[in-house]
Amino acid sequence: MFGSQLFWYKLIFMTELLSSEALFVHRLKRRRFFAARAVGATAICYSAALLFPVPVYNAAYSSFLFIALFAVTALCIKLCFDEPFVNIIFCGVAAYSVQHIAFQCYNIIIVATGIARDTPLGIYGDSEPYYTVTTGLVYAMTYIFCYWIAYLCFARRIERNGNLRIKSVALLLILAAVVLVSIVINAVVTYNSYSDYNKTFILCAGAGITISCVLALCLQFGLLSNKNLETELNKVYHLWREEQKQFAASKANIDLINLKCHDLKHQIRKIGSGQVNERALKEIEDTVNIYDCTVKTGNSALDIILTEKSLLCGSNHVSFTAIADGEKLGFIADVDIYTLFGNALDNAIEAVMRLPEDRRVVSLTTKQSGKLFSVSLRNFYDGEVRLANGLPVTTKSDSGYHGFGVKSIKEIAERYGGDVSVVAEDGVFTLNVLFTLGDGLPA
Repeated sequence: MFGSQLFWYKLIFMTELLSSEALFVHRLKRRRFFAARAVGATAICYSAALLFPVPVYNAAYSSFLFIALFAVTALCIKLCFDEPFVNIIFCGVAAYSVQHIAFQCYNIIIVATGIARDTPLGIYGDSEPYYTVTTGLVYAMTYIFCYWIAYLCFARRIERNGNLRIKSVALLLILAAVVLVSIVINAVVTYNSYSDYNKTFILCAGAGITISCVLALCLQFGLLSNKNLETELNKVYHLWREEQKQFAASKANIDLINLKCHDLKHQIRKIGSGQVNERALKEIEDTVNIYDCTVKTGNSALDIILTEKSLLCGSNHVSFTAIADGEKLGFIADVDIYTLFGNALDNAIEAVMRLPEDRRVVSLTTKQSGKLFSVSLRNFYDGEVRLANGLPVTTKSDSGYHGFGVKSIKEIAERYGGDVSVVAEDGVFTLNVLFTLGDGLPA
C-alpha cells in the first residue's frame, strides 16, 4: 500500500543492506565496467524495493519481503563481482547479520530509554511518521557505530581477491538459516508485541536476536580464519620440507665436493706429466657445477626455490639463469614467494623439457625501477599458446601452461597490489609480474 510505513521502510532497508554489503564486498574481484555495473545494480535494487507489493501486513509476508529483497541484492553483487557464488553468499550473510544487529540495537536503545513511548512503533501498518529528530539521531549514531565495529572486527579480514570458500558449505547454510530465522522471529515480535507494548518482552527478544546474529557472525569468520590458518600451515609445512631437502642436498654436495677435492690433489700431481685422468676431471667439473646451483639472493624463500629448480634444470640439461635481488621481496610472505616463483618455474621447465637441448633455456630476472618492482620469466616453447583474459588456456598440446598455475600466480600478485601479463610470440613465452612498492614497502 502506497504511503504506508512498510512501503517506505523498504527503501530504508535497502539502503541499510547495501551499505552493509559494501563493507564486505569492496575487496572482491570486480568485473569489467564495474562502475556502470554498480550503478545499474543499485538501480535494480531500489526499483525492486520500490515496486515490491505490500498487499497484506503480517509477520509471514514481511519476512518473505525482506528475504526476497536480500536475494535481489545477492544477484546484483554477482553481477558486479567476478566471484564464485559461495563467496557472494558468504559476504551477503555477513552483511545481513550486521544490518540486523544494527536494527536490533537501535530498537533496544529506543525502547530501553523510553523514546519508543513517544513514537508510533507499529511501523509496518501505521501511516504516521516513524522517525523524529531524536530517533533520527539515535538511528544514525547506532548504525554508524555498529557498521564501524563490524568493519573493524570482521569485514577488513576479507583479503583482496581472497578465497572465502570454507570447508563446510553446509555449516554456512546453517548460519544463513540462523540469521533468517532471527529475521522471522523479529517480524513476529514486531507484529504481536507493540499492540500491548510489553517492554520486557521486546527487550529480551531483541537481545536474544542480537546475540544470535553476533554468534553466527563470529562463527562464520571463525571458520574462515581456521581455513586460512590451515592453508598457511600447509604452505609453511611444505616450505619447511623444501628447506630440509635443500639442507640435505647442500650437505651431500659439500661432502661430494670435499671428496673430489681430495681426489683432485692426487690428480694435480699427474697434470705435469700429462697423465691426468680426463674422466676424473669431468667428475670434478660436474661437482663444481652442482655447487654453483646453490643460489643466494638475500631472501631465504627465494633461495630455496631457485636452488631447487637449478638442481632440477641441471639434472635435465636445462640452461637456467637467474638475476634476482631477493631483498626487495621482503613485502611478500615467504610462502607466497615460494608459491609464485615455484608455479612460474614449474610451468617454464615443463615447457622446455619437450624441446631439443639447445632450446632448453629458462631465464629469470627481477628489477626495481623507482616504485616499481618487476619479475620477468622467459623460456622457449613449441606449438601455440592460446590466451583468454590475458592468461594461458589449457590445451592437450600445451599442457605446460596449465591455467591453474598462472591463475595462482595472478591471485598472489593481486594480493600484494601487483599485476600479471603474458606474452607469447616468436617461440618465446614471457611471464611478467609488476608490483608497485607503496608506503611501508621497501623502495
